[in-house]
Amino acid sequence: MDQANVERLQLLLKLHEEGLEEKRLHPEASREQASGFRERFNGVVRSTILPPLEEIKDLMVGRVESAALFHRLTAAGLKVKLDRWEDFERSLLFFGDPGTRTIRITHEGIGFGLLSRKVEIAELTPELVEEETMKFLRRLFGDEQLRRPEPSPEDRGHPAGPRKVDELVKM
Repeated sequence: MDQANVERLQLLLKLHEEGLEEKRLHPEASREQASGFRERFNGVVRSTILPPLEEIKDLMVGRVESAALFHRLTAAGLKVKLDRWEDFERSLLFFGDPGTRTIRITHEGIGFGLLSRKVEIAELTPELVEEETMKFLRRLFGDEQLRRPEPSPEDRGHPAGPRKVDELVKM
């Protein structure tokens, strides 16, 4: 390993040990910092995150299997389930991280590669929430379109509906 990297790592470990020691000596200080961030995060959730998500969710109700909002102590977001035969949902998650004092925006669910972005709490606006939600929905519905393509014009015109596999194999 490069000597400069060894020195950097040793410095990082030393700072980490000092932070741990500070937490041991003054545990209430770290709890107060985290609770202050959580209170601020919860205020941002109610004023900035949930209103645009509520509008988007209302547009989706009745057109998808389910669309629901959630809000917990350090997370808020939108859960969407597209089909009755799917047994999973996909989520847009706004996670408040007291350690870094940032909000991580993540798209989660089966079939999604992890897409994550960190923003400062002051940078989070309703417009950014709407933009991230639309990015999430494009991924969600784009994936759905790839999974179940529309029938071709030939299949639509076939008198018995779409062709069955056994029809294609017959000679």
